[in-house]
Amino acid sequence: MIQGDSVEYEILEEACNSLGRDSLFTVEIGVRQGAGSKVILDSLKDKKHWHIGIDPYGNLDYEHYDGSGSYTCDYTNSMKLQLIKDIDYENFTLFTMEDTEFMKRFDDGVPIYREEKELITNYDLVHFDGPHKTSDVLKEVYFFGKRSRAGSVFVFDDYPKLDMGVILKVAVNDFGFMLLKQGKNKIALKRN
Repeated sequence: MIQGDSVEYEILEEACNSLGRDSLFTVEIGVRQGAGSKVILDSLKDKKHWHIGIDPYGNLDYEHYDGSGSYTCDYTNSMKLQLIKDIDYENFTLFTMEDTEFMKRFDDGVPIYREEKELITNYDLVHFDGPHKTSDVLKEVYFFGKRSRAGSVFVFDDYPKLDMGVILKVAVNDFGFMLLKQGKNKIALKRN
């Protein structure tokens, strides 16, 4: 059974169900044990869909929340191996790298191999569940916002620990996102 370290996965499921296209590309930043990715993959199983996860695993030192100080996370390689066993979907790719490395390496799109190679440049749903520092999430919002389109959805985990005023200003003013659903821990925005 896939574990999750968050709550309100129903908001993520509702966000998936709000997507109007049949051909979709989704991403979760901060996969950990895979509960968020499983929700996304299961919710979109009847659509032409590809999902990627971004998580470096390994015991990295970093500041997880604004002002939390540096600590070593417990994302072990054995956790990664268990995730690969648990998330056994043919339309899933795991990128074991930091978000900053992903954004640098895949600036021009992500190659996906189905019947033939596709270079995907638009993201239909992004689940922000990786670094929870406002400055890190802002970098992600700029990257994925530029690569979103009308109808794309952003879901933020642990949003009360972020400076959401700054993040919302960028998402709304720069990219045209509006509130879709708000819970106590997750918030979903949809692009007009």
